[in-house]
Amino acid sequence: MFPTSSEKFRIEIVEQTWLGNEPPQFDLCSHGRLWLEVDGQIILDGREIYGISESALALLRTLDHDHTPQQPLAEKLIFHGCGTVLMMGCPIGVNWSVIHQEDQVQLGHFKRWDSPDEQHPQEFPGLEVVLSLNEYQKQVLAMAAKVREFFKSETKQFFDMQDQLAYERFWSEFEMRYKLHTMGS
Repeated sequence: MFPTSSEKFRIEIVEQTWLGNEPPQFDLCSHGRLWLEVDGQIILDGREIYGISESALALLRTLDHDHTPQQPLAEKLIFHGCGTVLMMGCPIGVNWSVIHQEDQVQLGHFKRWDSPDEQHPQEFPGLEVVLSLNEYQKQVLAMAAKVREFFKSETKQFFDMQDQLAYERFWSEFEMRYKLHTMGS
């Protein structure tokens, strides 16, 4: 049996911003620094830049469904940020499995890719925790709430209709999944 505790999984946005020298209205994803700690093991220490908004959506998907290497919900759960709203295309990031067991989730198989070399991730052998689904949801929803707030007053400009449709689909799914777990809260 794995240890259970609300302190077994913690993910926080350290900083969230727009990337590059372009004006914010052209950046369709937020970027920034994350803290990820699992059972006292620091996986992300807030120094590197990741794609915050697309990572939040990937994590929202795990609130209702298992995410495993055999049946992934996204390429990774933490994206480097070069995949844009399509959430694909960059090997740098962090991934782990999320398996639902009644009112709990089991997290394991943590891997972090610090370079485009997908064959040599930083692995965290034996790092597995079980925590209540409620505690896991609180962490994911807190991150998602910060992303929603960050985008709240932003007006975006799109390169083409394809970008606009991808952005609209992204936010439609994001809002649906977020509201599903926050209604009545």
